[in-house]
Amino acid sequence: MRIYNKIKQTGTWGFFLMCMGALSVSSCREEIDTSDLYTFTGETVSSFLSSETNKDTYSYYYELLQNVRQSTHTQSSVANLLSARGNYTCFAPTNDAITAYLDTAVNIETTDFQQFMDSVKKEVFVYDSIAKVIVYNSIVDNGSDEAYETAVFPTGTFNLPNMNDRYLTASTTGESGEKMTYVINGKVKITQRDKKVENGYVHQVDGVIAPTDASVFDLLQGHENMQIFSALLRETGWGDSLTKYVDEEYEEIYPSISTTNMPKPPTQEVADQFIPEHRKYGFTVFAETDETFQSAFASEGITGSNNIENLKAYLQKKYQNHETFKNLTWGTTSADLKDPMNAINQFVSYHLLPISLPSNQIVIHYNEKDFDLESALNGQVQITIPVFEYYETMTGKGATRRLMKMTESKQSGGVRINRYMKCDPKTYEESAALTTDGVIEGILINTAEGTEANNETVALNGYIYPLHELLVYSDDVTEKVLNERIRFDAASIMPELINLGYRRPMGNYSGGKKNIYFPKEFKLQNLEVQEGSNVFYFAGFKQGWGNYQGDEFNISGNYDVTVKLPPVPKDGTYEIRYGLQATSARGMAQIYFGEKEGNKVPQPEGIPLDLRKNLSSYGWEADSEDPDYNQEVNKKLRNQDHMKGPRCFYDGVRGCTAYETQYDGRRIIVRRHMQANKTYYLRFKSVLDNDKTEFYFDYLELCPSFVYNNPTESEDEW
Repeated sequence: MRIYNKIKQTGTWGFFLMCMGALSVSSCREEIDTSDLYTFTGETVSSFLSSETNKDTYSYYYELLQNVRQSTHTQSSVANLLSARGNYTCFAPTNDAITAYLDTAVNIETTDFQQFMDSVKKEVFVYDSIAKVIVYNSIVDNGSDEAYETAVFPTGTFNLPNMNDRYLTASTTGESGEKMTYVINGKVKITQRDKKVENGYVHQVDGVIAPTDASVFDLLQGHENMQIFSALLRETGWGDSLTKYVDEEYEEIYPSISTTNMPKPPTQEVADQFIPEHRKYGFTVFAETDETFQSAFASEGITGSNNIENLKAYLQKKYQNHETFKNLTWGTTSADLKDPMNAINQFVSYHLLPISLPSNQIVIHYNEKDFDLESALNGQVQITIPVFEYYETMTGKGATRRLMKMTESKQSGGVRINRYMKCDPKTYEESAALTTDGVIEGILINTAEGTEANNETVALNGYIYPLHELLVYSDDVTEKVLNERIRFDAASIMPELINLGYRRPMGNYSGGKKNIYFPKEFKLQNLEVQEGSNVFYFAGFKQGWGNYQGDEFNISGNYDVTVKLPPVPKDGTYEIRYGLQATSARGMAQIYFGEKEGNKVPQPEGIPLDLRKNLSSYGWEADSEDPDYNQEVNKKLRNQDHMKGPRCFYDGVRGCTAYETQYDGRRIIVRRHMQANKTYYLRFKSVLDNDKTEFYFDYLELCPSFVYNNPTESEDEW
């Protein structure tokens, strides 16, 4: 039987179509038994795999490496990459492992391997895709940092994605007293570990690492303990929205985009940047288990076999009088459930994020106060002050947009959704005693369940995290959880960046690249870019920059860019603050704010933002021993629409927190009444006749008057 037909009959055809686009978490360092470890020999990954000694073990794998190109923009093979300088972690499958994969997973007869390779060499559609699956998933490019030896494996998700832009996970098995066995993605065992070569580590594995090709929705439907939520996705129609993977239009355009004529980024080198090869869609689903639903129903005395009717009864009993449920409908017919203004439809959509969040990036640990980055890179994440992230959930047309807050602190026991606990203004430690209006613990995200283990919760286009409490967007969320200063990093509102695994990487990108250039063909849905604007993302890994979370967007040229703002949680007066870091390379921008009229935001706001002037121009002084005098200095800055930077993160260049230097600050750019059901934009347009200046975009704050104008409790400095 021809191989082509056998592949098609296995049902894996869709997988290869999709593959054409091609947290650090706490861990305990193992006391390594060195008796079976290899010693350094001076070989490269390629020369080790291709040596005569290893011919019977890795010849199939090495032949694949020689025939799979590094990308569509080069003829150079992956084998060439693994012969070069760098730091590569290679999970090398044996000949037997590849044979078993082709025979069982793809249903290719073992005697057909050379026929299979003949097709790979010709880059025949399906076969080339299979080869890329085997090769790309087996290699992590660690850039300028050391490759992963087992001593620094995390218990969970690795910091960096593999060449297929998928995050791998590590776990261990072994009975008491037995030698520990490392397992990748919950299934593939490392049979020989830590072969140290000149440009990395090789770990022999007993299987091909091949993450599932199922979409988030398809994977969820097959999960035995999430059948109620699966049914809710089907009945509301939201399941159909969770199947996209790659932007096919960009896939067609990318080969024609020139990578040799990229504009020079401000203050950086062209050689350090690259253009994304793909534009991916991604999703994160927080899904209650069946037991969670049944327990919630039972707690309210709700019985019956119709779970949708039970959920309706539960929500009505607990939340019908909440403002957040005001004007919603409660029908349960098929048409009713697909209505974006239906209560159950909105319950479901609040569980969905239009971004693909691995467990190590739900919140970002990088340069918060007292955080030890080096320990984190070695698998030891030590929480210091609380860190937060705010993400916009999916919402039906015409429905009010909503935010979800993520928190991780010393006291939280992991990452929690919609946690509410005030922090001590002096130490920024969470304090239940100061939370006089009632602590909300938040729903714990069990990231151990949201890993590749058993291949049940990590899909091709996203992640599923089981919940053991019901997640509801209630008045507690709008009146307490989100009624605070909301600070969001610019990268957190760029789904395309997150879906590629390019946000705040804990290392350089593949090939040692540091920065990303986004050509006009690459559409960033929350950043509209006019002609003449060159958009760059600087990851800033280990650069010590005084940026929130260490990274920034940087835009050069005669720029004109418009940012779609996250929603405010409730109607009221807000300050919108811009994270400022002044240097002589920056320019001046006129700011516009409001709703769009046609394709523009026409209403200018105040005098232009001068990005070259630091806070000393507005009366900045370092804190003294006199708190009253310090308050006067801060008041003087606010009177000129400026504030010191937050205390929560470090400026590595200046060796202090952002609060303690005049070069980091905040500009209050808007103070306006805003409505929760409206979409607002900020537009930044260069006012200088100089296309060499740059626009810096690091973070923004949405701060309600309840915080900055509270008569009994001053806004903290964090």
